[in-house]
Amino acid sequence: MKVAVVGAGVAGTAAAWAARRAGADVVVVHDRPGASALWSGALDYDVWELERSHSPGREERELCQALGLCLDDNLCQVATLAGVLRSARGRDAAVLDLAPLAGGLVAVADVARDDWDASLICRGLADSVWAKRTLTRFEPRAILADVEEHVRHLPAYDFASRFDGEAERKKLAAELSCNRGDASAWLLGPWLGTSSGVAEALGAEVGAPVGEALSAPGGVAGARLDAARTALLEGLGIELCPGRVLRVEPGVSGFTLELEDSQSIVADRVVLAIGGVLGAGILLDPPRPDHPGGACFHASLEAPVVIEVDGQPVDSVSSLHGVDFAAHGVQVLESVGIGVEGARARGAAGIFVAGDAVADRPRTFLRALTSGIAAGAAAAQPTGDSPS
Repeated sequence: MKVAVVGAGVAGTAAAWAARRAGADVVVVHDRPGASALWSGALDYDVWELERSHSPGREERELCQALGLCLDDNLCQVATLAGVLRSARGRDAAVLDLAPLAGGLVAVADVARDDWDASLICRGLADSVWAKRTLTRFEPRAILADVEEHVRHLPAYDFASRFDGEAERKKLAAELSCNRGDASAWLLGPWLGTSSGVAEALGAEVGAPVGEALSAPGGVAGARLDAARTALLEGLGIELCPGRVLRVEPGVSGFTLELEDSQSIVADRVVLAIGGVLGAGILLDPPRPDHPGGACFHASLEAPVVIEVDGQPVDSVSSLHGVDFAAHGVQVLESVGIGVEGARARGAAGIFVAGDAVADRPRTFLRALTSGIAAGAAAAQPTGDSPS
């Protein structure tokens, strides 16, 4: 059984991982960065999970661990670059969880950086309901005062890459140890390496938890996720094929994926993890010959799938003006996607859908990961569900 996964974000990664574990031969085709590259480092939850006390399963936990993520039973408390404290279901292992530090003193690195103001961050965190209730304190402490002027203006990714090397990491560890005082932990900006393990190594050398605030969109957390994704898939023997899929063509017993560079891939099953509107997997376009009534949505590739909003096919709207945004509201941009039955694309045997490409599902990291696992496992099963 050969499974082709289109998209290499969190949903595509989860689908490829699950399909490979189920014994399938897997190829992942990926083009440009999508929503996963914008990841802040926090594993958010949605109302469905809270209302039903949803607990991630064994496979979700295993995959998170393989990607360098922490998924705990209790909510964690993480800090943003703006000094806002918020809850999350899990986190990048480099992000500092403040929950276990309740009632203590957290040192906030005071570094001359364009993307960081330690004093304001301390004020914001100290003013949070959680900090006041738990009597947790935050205090700025100066480090890296001798950093060259041009280094202070580097983008977060370039600044973080400095600490991938052992020499710079040990130098930072020495400063954190020297200036720690009575603090129980260190909170820094999103600078602790472009691959996993730097924050943990610093914590071991300092003898106290060391971690980051959340990354800005397109920052270090997303880069670390991409690096962990590549290492995981390559370690499983999964082929990574850069390129843009133009169409998925059903055949007698499988599918042909036609790529932009005139190459093609033949597979028995296909998982579409192309992302939603944010990731450019679902596109809004002006009137076109096959839909003259008005603006409408369509997938970023040609495939025998149906785009839906609120359970209704978009191409079947009754309005002569296309999608009625006034009726649906701006949230249509979050809910529009490919209609599914379980994990399979509605009316399309052999095609499965995961992540933000699925219609009417919350757009959270955990939902994308969970749907990816389900789609990959279903695609790998020899159920006789072949294209018609």
